Amino acid sequence: MIGKGASQIRPVTLAEVERILEKRQGTLGEFGFEQQTTLDYAKRFAKLKLSDAQELCEQLASLGIKPETAVKIADILPQNKALLGLILAKDRSDISEKKVAEIEELVAKYAKKAKKIEPLPQESQPEASSKAEGQEQEKQA
Repeated sequence: MIGKGASQIRPVTLAEVERILEKRQGTLGEFGFEQQTTLDYAKRFAKLKLSDAQELCEQLASLGIKPETAVKIADILPQNKALLGLILAKDRSDISEKKVAEIEELVAKYAKKAKKIEPLPQESQPEASSKAEGQEQEKQA
């Protein structure tokens, strides 16, 4: 059962997920598929270091942002006002334009510290091309 024996339940950033899973990996040995996939995802998509992500979440909380929304902002680091607006809409609280501007400044400050995410290499798909060739040969016959 998920969460069984949990002392507290709270939202965490991808950087914290990475730290927790790496700590558990050393003690538990090999992970199952789900845990290994989650660890790989966290390593790939965590943009900030743990300390930076925690600082950003604390600063967002001081501006009156809910912890769940602060974690999403720290994980995504929205680069434009439209994306930030979509994330804040989930919060369902009226946030003034002044606060939105402050949030944008904070995100821009931490975005400079963020690591760049490399795109996945495009794998060639020989199965798809061989199927297409097979269909063309059937049409010609």
